[in-house]
Amino acid sequence: MAINVTVRDIINFPGATPKTVTCDIAQVVTVGGSPEGDELWITSATTTATASGGGAIQAIFKNILKRGWLRGSAVTGLITIPSSYGIKVAIDEGIGSGISVTLTAGSNLLPEDVAEDLEILIRNQGKIGGGGAKAGDLSYLNCQVRFINGHFQIESGTIGDSFTGSGRSSVEIGAPSSGTDARSLLGLVVTQDSQTLAGRQLVETTLSSSYTSGGSIPVTSTAGLSDGNPFLVTDGTKTSFALVSGTPTGGTVFFATPSGYGVGLSNTFASGSVVRRLHDVDTADPVSAVTSVDQLYRFAIDSIVNQIHFG
Repeated sequence: MAINVTVRDIINFPGATPKTVTCDIAQVVTVGGSPEGDELWITSATTTATASGGGAIQAIFKNILKRGWLRGSAVTGLITIPSSYGIKVAIDEGIGSGISVTLTAGSNLLPEDVAEDLEILIRNQGKIGGGGAKAGDLSYLNCQVRFINGHFQIESGTIGDSFTGSGRSSVEIGAPSSGTDARSLLGLVVTQDSQTLAGRQLVETTLSSSYTSGGSIPVTSTAGLSDGNPFLVTDGTKTSFALVSGTPTGGTVFFATPSGYGVGLSNTFASGSVVRRLHDVDTADPVSAVTSVDQLYRFAIDSIVNQIHFG
């Protein structure tokens, strides 16, 4: 059953006529069948309202909930933003094509207020008729910036089929084209993002002979292992952890063990034991910023509302 949602712009046009956005779930049987050999269930959002200048607003149809994101490290306390501090943001494209924004200066700001300011600045770049570099680009127009559990998180304005490749939903950041880099103020120097995590592949090999002691292990392949990588060795019963130290050569990985283990791994292992590089996420796709139909509806409504002309 379709859901009709009444929307208004109570800040800029409090007395304007309200508009309606319709959300629904439709069953679509594809020609040749879907990848699962069955029908697809599509969520849709439509409106009869128009954009600025009377232009039609394109309906939204989605069946995969992959919304790209970038998250920083922890930030505590109030934030002071000096003048001319900013960042560069690229959404659904490479950083070279991104936009630079200058944050609004202020002292002792709540992180939530800084997040709101950054969101407005990014969205302004996508406003039609607003002079932004990405006018009409929903990736920027629908971008969201949140402060969640002590971390700034920037979310793409689109939901796509993939976190990587062409047509991806992704977020990248860098130093601004001018002014002073504000990333350190926002905890955005060391970041995680959906595109990087989704692009990581499982790196796994085996011991080519048994290990009893020492600071190196013989492996079947050193591909994907480099200096500083954390890894584990396991036979299914015992597990030891270490860091690659130096460049693996000749089928040998040299390592440094975590503090407290002494010299060498904490266990002995037979030939054939698994050696696996550790990542922040060592599974398939990272979790999307949108994980439920309710969140998808909210995103779809927001996406359409950002384009409606209420005046």
